[in-house]
Amino acid sequence: MTKPSLLLIEEASVARELQVLALESQGWQVVALADVGAAASLLQAQPVLLVVAAAGLLAAGQEGLAALRRALETTAVGLYVLAFPAEEEVVRRHSLPLTGFLWRPLSLSGLVEGVRQALPGLEAQAPRPLVLVADDDPVSRKLLQLFLVPLRFQVVSASDGPQALDVARRRRPDVVLADALMPRMDGYKLCLALRQDPRLGRVPVILTHALAPDELDLRMAQNVGANGFVRRAQDGDELVGTLLRALEAGGPAPLVPTGELSTEDHLYRVVRQLERRVGLLEHAERGARESEERFRRVVNGSYDGIWDWDLRRGSLYWSPRLLEMLGLTPESFAGTYEAFVELLHPEDRAAVLAALTEHLERGVPYDVAFRLRHATGGYRSCVSRGRASLDGQGQPVRMSGIIGDVTEQLRLYREAREAVRARDDFLSVAAHELRTPLAALRLRVQGAQGALRVLGVAQAVPRLERALEAADRQVQRMSDLVESLLDVSQFQGGPPHLHLDVVDLSSLVRDVVARSESAAARAGCELVLGPMSPTRGRWDGTRLRQVVAHLLSNAMKFGPGKPVEVALAHEDSTATLWVKDHGIGIAPERVEGLFRRFERAVPVRHYGGLGLGLYRLRRIVEAHGGEVSVDSTPGEGSTFRVRLPLDGPPTARA
Repeated sequence: MTKPSLLLIEEASVARELQVLALESQGWQVVALADVGAAASLLQAQPVLLVVAAAGLLAAGQEGLAALRRALETTAVGLYVLAFPAEEEVVRRHSLPLTGFLWRPLSLSGLVEGVRQALPGLEAQAPRPLVLVADDDPVSRKLLQLFLVPLRFQVVSASDGPQALDVARRRRPDVVLADALMPRMDGYKLCLALRQDPRLGRVPVILTHALAPDELDLRMAQNVGANGFVRRAQDGDELVGTLLRALEAGGPAPLVPTGELSTEDHLYRVVRQLERRVGLLEHAERGARESEERFRRVVNGSYDGIWDWDLRRGSLYWSPRLLEMLGLTPESFAGTYEAFVELLHPEDRAAVLAALTEHLERGVPYDVAFRLRHATGGYRSCVSRGRASLDGQGQPVRMSGIIGDVTEQLRLYREAREAVRARDDFLSVAAHELRTPLAALRLRVQGAQGALRVLGVAQAVPRLERALEAADRQVQRMSDLVESLLDVSQFQGGPPHLHLDVVDLSSLVRDVVARSESAAARAGCELVLGPMSPTRGRWDGTRLRQVVAHLLSNAMKFGPGKPVEVALAHEDSTATLWVKDHGIGIAPERVEGLFRRFERAVPVRHYGGLGLGLYRLRRIVEAHGGEVSVDSTPGEGSTFRVRLPLDGPPTARA
C-alpha cells in the first residue's frame, strides 16, 4: 500500500484484524502498526488522512512519542485516540496534538461511524455489498439491519426461507444472514438450497440464533456448508466480524459429503414414537377447541335477568334475579331509568345511552355489553338485549329485554383463550424441540455414511465414533423430551410415584453439578458450590436429581456467561437447596404463574423450551411434602429455593 488513507496504531490481535476489515469495507486504505516509532516514520514518508491510536500503546511507547508528536505537528494530520474514559487524563499528559477521542468499549460499527465523522466530505467510494437478512422474527430482522446501518451496506430482508431463496435468485446477494430456526424452511435447509444452485453456490451464508451455538450447532452448520454460526448479541460485533470475514473470503465453507441414510430401522422407530406423541397433542388441541366453543355458548346463553321500561310513566321494572345479581332489593332500587344509569360504570355510560338512542329513534338492534355496580362496590360484567314496542303513531312506549351476568363466563372464556394460546405455543415449541434433534441425527448419519463412502472404513473410524457420540446425545435429548411429556400426562392423574430411600442430598447435588460442568462450560457459566454439609433424608433420589438438574439448566439458560451458585443447608427437620443465577431475572407479574404447565417467564421465540420443566419440578417437590419458591429481580437474576422435609412425604411418615 503506497498511499494509505488511515493509520491504525493498535496491538496485533483478532480485534485489530476485524477493525481493519471494517474500515476497508468502506473503501478506506488502512495501515495497521503496533509500534509508535514506526508509525511516526510512516507519517513522515507517506500521506495519511487520519491516525487512530490505542491509548495503551501511546502510554507504553514513550520513546516514539516525541517522534510521533513532531510528525503530527508537521503533517497536521488529525489524531483520534481509542481510550476508556479513565485513560483520558493520562493521554492528555503526553501533550500530543489531539483531535478527539473514540471512547471504548467501541463496536466495529461504532469505529466506522467515528472515522466517518472525523473525515467529513472525504467519503470513500466503495462498492456496497448486498446483504440478505432472512428471519421470521421482525424484531430480529430490524436488529440485524441496525447492526449494518453504519457500514452502509445494501440490505434486503425476507420473513422465511422460501422468500429468502426467491430474493437470492433474483438479486444474488454478496452474503446471506439466515435464522437457523425459521418455520417452513429453516436456515440449514436454505443454506443447502443455495449450495445446490449453480449461480448461488459460492454465496457466503452465516447462520444466526438468539442463543450461543453449541458443538452440535456448529457441526450442523458445517455439514450444510455454512460459513459460520453466530449468536445475535446486543452489540453485534461477533456477527459483523463473521460477515466481514465471509465477504473477504468470498466463497462457501467446505461441504461435508452427504449420502442416503443407512439406519432406517432406528429412525423409523423414532419417527413412530414422535408420531404417537403428535397424535396426543392433536387430541389435546381438539379438546381445547371444544372447550373454547362451550364457553362461547355459555357466554351467549346466560341471560337470566329481565327488565321492562315504561317510557310514558318513567318506571323501570327489574326481576328479582336481576336485583339479586347486583346484591339489591326492591326497596334499594328506585325503579327508574336514572337509577339504572347511575349503576352503569362511568366508562360505559356514553356507549349504552347511544345504543338506546339508536334503537328507540332508528330501530338499530339493542345488543350491548357493560358493567353494573354491585351493592358491595365492585362491578359485574353484563350483556343486554332489548326491543321497543311502538304505539299506533310509531312512537316507542315500552322497551323490554334481558340482562345476563357474564362475569364468571368471561373469566372462564379469557382463561380458555389463554389456555389455547399456551397450547398453540406449546405445540409450536414441541414440534421444533422434537424436530431439531431428529434433523441433527439425520445429518450425523448422512455425514457418517458419506465418510465411509469417501474415506473407507479404516480412515473413517474417528469420524464415525464422533458421529455416533453426537447421535447418541440427540437420541438422549429426544428421550428426555418424550419423558417430560409422559411425566406431565401422568401428573394430571395424581402426584408422581416415589421410590423412597435414605439419600444424602449433598452427595446427590455434588454429583449433578459435576455432570453439568460440560454444559456450564458451553454456556460460559461457572458452577459455584457453597456450604454443603451432609444432609440425609427419606427421598426419591432419581426424582431429586431431575429437580437439581433442571434448576442448574434453567440458571445456565437464562444467565449465560455468568456464575451459578448452589448451596445446601438443613435445620431442625427441613433441608433447603438454593440455586442462584445472575441472568435476566423474572418480571414480577410472571412469578405467580411460573410453575404452571406451559407457562414461561420469557418469549418462546428467544429461549425455546416446552414450558414444562418448572411444572414437573413443583409436582416432584410437593410429592415429597416440600415446597419451591423463587425470588427474582429483572436484570439481576433469580434465586430458587427448594425445601424438603427430612422425614420424607407425610404419607410415608404415616
